[in-house]
Amino acid sequence: MKIKNLLTVYFMFLGFNFVKANNNEEWSYDDPRWDEYIPNWWDEENFVSPVGPSEEFHKSFWENRGQHLLHQKITSKVNTNKAKNLIIMVGDGMGLSTTMAARSYISDVSHELAFEKFPHTGMSKVYCVNYQVPESGCTATAFLTGIKNNFSVLGLTADVNLRNCSASKNREFQIDSIFKYAQDAGKSTGFVTTTRVTHATPAAAYAISASRYWEGNERTPVGCSDIAHQLIHGRIGRKFEVVLGGGRRYFEPTSNGGRRTDGRNLINEYMEIQRQNRQRAAVVFARDHLNAIETNRTDRLFGIFSDSHMEYKLLANQELQPSLTEMTAKALEMLQKNQKNGFVLLVEGGRIDTSHHQNRARLALEEVVEFNKAVEYVKNNTNEAETLILVTADHSHPFTIGGYLPRNRNILGPGDWSIEDQMWIFSAMYGQGQGNVEHTAENGFRKNPRGMNYMAASFRQPAAVPMDEGTHSGEDVGVYASGPWSHLFTGVYEQNFIAHAMMYATCLGPSDYLKNPNCR
Repeated sequence: MKIKNLLTVYFMFLGFNFVKANNNEEWSYDDPRWDEYIPNWWDEENFVSPVGPSEEFHKSFWENRGQHLLHQKITSKVNTNKAKNLIIMVGDGMGLSTTMAARSYISDVSHELAFEKFPHTGMSKVYCVNYQVPESGCTATAFLTGIKNNFSVLGLTADVNLRNCSASKNREFQIDSIFKYAQDAGKSTGFVTTTRVTHATPAAAYAISASRYWEGNERTPVGCSDIAHQLIHGRIGRKFEVVLGGGRRYFEPTSNGGRRTDGRNLINEYMEIQRQNRQRAAVVFARDHLNAIETNRTDRLFGIFSDSHMEYKLLANQELQPSLTEMTAKALEMLQKNQKNGFVLLVEGGRIDTSHHQNRARLALEEVVEFNKAVEYVKNNTNEAETLILVTADHSHPFTIGGYLPRNRNILGPGDWSIEDQMWIFSAMYGQGQGNVEHTAENGFRKNPRGMNYMAASFRQPAAVPMDEGTHSGEDVGVYASGPWSHLFTGVYEQNFIAHAMMYATCLGPSDYLKNPNCR
């Protein structure tokens, strides 16, 4: 057989003929594609180029696509209504490489996620005052208060360093979040997360803490209030109409299976507070309990569905655990009752981040899929004329897509050939983490990927440097906005600007923020 024909057969094995393929296909150990490769294929005289989707061959396809978007841009009108409602949706750790991989994982790299269709986009700089690479405490403080601060500190200026309890009690250093201003204005407020409800991102909405790790009393110094306590008794936390997520252990005493060493049961205290305030309150612990809630008969809803973080979507018992979309839908139903003043809602897809820390890319992408569904639900069930929806990430991860991956190949699978060690490489890789150990043989070289079950939920993608857990990364992250004043979020800006723009659009914040003519 001539070499050209051999090359054609090879590329058909790789999927270059672009029959619409299953992008989540996994090669078995005996799949012949493991044995087919062409060293230096880019130098081969008879190289057969990969073949993409047939409709993309024609210049009319790209002309029409470009003209369609251009028409949308030049005919769109900015919305300068007062934003009665605000929904902040955070994909924790959802950097640009993650959104690109999610497109491919869902359908094809050309696929658009729900928030990528929003009319206005920007980029935010995510560093902390004292660290170039951030964590979620300082980033959430930035976009919820308008003030940047120090690594792992919540709701306090950079005058306060990590674990400085005494400094955190200085009122001059404490910062109010947009939720405080919303409550003062008579708006309904709440949040939804797949992490613990005391975890960094949601905690920045209501807590003042010199350490994001002071979630329960057992680690919190005497004289400072733990985050769980602030959610139940704090000046912002106690006014939330809806709280949904995980983390029951920080609300119950050790005698009841929790971690509180002070003997207090904060869930019971929550119910007593609501009773005293004549609020019709409900505490729910499972999906069926949540679905059974009649929001027209409920004033306060507290749902806590796991001891720690909620289980990953791919691994969860979906009969027992509600999805992010289901929790978001119920929260919206609760908050939309405030027709007069509107609401502010925070929604966090928090397990994108934790799966990236573990180098488990498939889990991360499944979490993005669910987060995307929640965004789509919100967009379809709110009034664009009066609801500002903001989608962003708090930070990114050192998650990269490398190798010359063919168009219709599984983003998690083998994507290119290494001439150096004569083995396939995975396109999706990490900078650090346990994936390094799992892909390193006893001789110190990397293991042959052949036959690896890379679609397993437990599979870790390769990592360059061994670490117990992968870190965050410091590059800018995307911001996607729809609704009133969404055009303010275009460009490249500091992450704290997000809060300033949200306050301007919603007529919330200190008096000098209220410069929007619609606020008068």
